[in-house]
Amino acid sequence: MPAAQPAATSALDQGIAAFEAGKETEAVALLTPLAEKGDAEAQTYLGWIYEEPPVTIEPASGQGAPPRFVHDNVKARAWYEKAVAQGQAHAMNNLGSLYFLGRGVPQDPAKGLALFKRAATNGDLQAQKNLAAIYSLGIGTLKDPEEAARWGAEAAQQGDQHALFYLSTRYEVGDGVPKDAVAAYILLNLSHKTSPEAAALRARLEQRLSADERQSAQAMAADWHAGTPLPLPLQAHGLLHPVAH
Repeated sequence: MPAAQPAATSALDQGIAAFEAGKETEAVALLTPLAEKGDAEAQTYLGWIYEEPPVTIEPASGQGAPPRFVHDNVKARAWYEKAVAQGQAHAMNNLGSLYFLGRGVPQDPAKGLALFKRAATNGDLQAQKNLAAIYSLGIGTLKDPEEAARWGAEAAQQGDQHALFYLSTRYEVGDGVPKDAVAAYILLNLSHKTSPEAAALRARLEQRLSADERQSAQAMAADWHAGTPLPLPLQAHGLLHPVAH
């Protein structure tokens, strides 16, 4: 019997693939008809495509080279708004970035922050990480270590390596959460980070913990799966209560 033919790739998948390959014009041609019919994911990707990237210095195009794609934050905002109206969480995050930074719209950190919170509450990982950074550093709002740790924990629970490491550093020093070397060690193991900073943190924690504590923490980390509650000692949870969804 001949092998089954793979299902035809959808226009949405083709558009996303073109975008990821850097073929913005092709991606726009594929995604625009879908977005105009109300596809929230296509609308979000169109916003992302049109959004102006960070400024870089590039050599001028050679003669005969295809014209560069023209980015437009106003168009990006319009497509994001359509997707946000349908409840698309990542579009909320991206629209929040435009307002928070003042890209294509008047800068409005409060509106950006509100959009980040909507996106994060609906499970958007990038929004959760944005909020952790904003509250940790006090960008556009007052510093709030507890709020930073809370959103960092939401991102960590999704298995994000950087969020797990960030939360580990917070537990080491007790910033926004109870100081707890065991919790810090569990989170460090879950992050699988091998950077010099992670190695230094591991060395500090292993000096503080007994062999039994290290073994128990490693076992707790080994049994954990992303999407389930973080495997922290009860005393480590402290102010880190779940965010309502």
